[in-house]
Amino acid sequence: MDGIDGQLRKGETSRMATANTATYEAFGLTVRSAFDVPELPSAETAPGGRADVTITEERIPRPLSAASGSTFHAVTEREYYLLYDAATVRILDGKSIAVDPAPDVPSEVLRHVLVGPALNHLLDQRGYFVLHASTVSIDGRAVAFVGESGVGKTTTAMACLLDGHRILSDDVAAIALDDAGPVVRSGYPSMKLDPEAVEAFDPPVEPPEQVHSGRPRHFYGLRHDQPATPVPLERIYLLEDGETIEVDAVRPDKQVMALVDNTYTLGALEADGQAVSNFTACGEIVDMTEIKRLRRPRTLDMLPDVAARVQSELKSESC
Repeated sequence: MDGIDGQLRKGETSRMATANTATYEAFGLTVRSAFDVPELPSAETAPGGRADVTITEERIPRPLSAASGSTFHAVTEREYYLLYDAATVRILDGKSIAVDPAPDVPSEVLRHVLVGPALNHLLDQRGYFVLHASTVSIDGRAVAFVGESGVGKTTTAMACLLDGHRILSDDVAAIALDDAGPVVRSGYPSMKLDPEAVEAFDPPVEPPEQVHSGRPRHFYGLRHDQPATPVPLERIYLLEDGETIEVDAVRPDKQVMALVDNTYTLGALEADGQAVSNFTACGEIVDMTEIKRLRRPRTLDMLPDVAARVQSELKSESC
């Protein structure tokens, strides 16, 4: 998960600052947090202090049933554990995230755990299909870029941002199956970028806060608003390396397995009923969404051409 454990052991070690139970918003949820998370936008506290999600700090013993060396463990489909060097995290019933940070864990490392795996697994418990993808909104339609870690999902989304389109979510797509088809819920107004890419392209983003030098990428704040309502999912691109920019169809029998392989919460599929329901969700998404393979050279110089190709495809097929 983006090398979180390794980064705990190098660079400076500034303990994550706590807040007096700040309230934020993410994925359309109000989040009351005992930790300072500047990547999430502030939200008003509901009457009575109620929130959809609470993030607390507490001592969490490692589950006895967890395999040695594992980083994810599902007791049931309503109780997950993340077992990192940086922190032990318990996610319950889609409503609470309890965090037991390691001593002197850098603030940015712990925030990557909270707004990454912790929130993403909580979304799974709340009934979303959680796809390992970066998503953008192009002319009111959601486009998801899927692929293995390091293939360029976020930088491809950044290229679309440079052309004036909105980022819906970075590294994960929270997909709900609506009566009219799958829709994507926007996440929070930040994306993890390589400083080299930011320096080269100067995207419309804000500088990162509370940076840890051991991180290869940092959270950069987005300057645009997030859509208040879910956005219809129009297209999923499977990113692959290639010598030229090519867009190909994906065989129908390969499409479902491509989504299964890129399910963010693969580790949770061992919980009762999860594998079957996940496969069913993948099939429904395939039935209502076009999935294509996008091959391109993985170089920063080609990013504008890749974004232009995606936009021209969507435009030509909507005519």
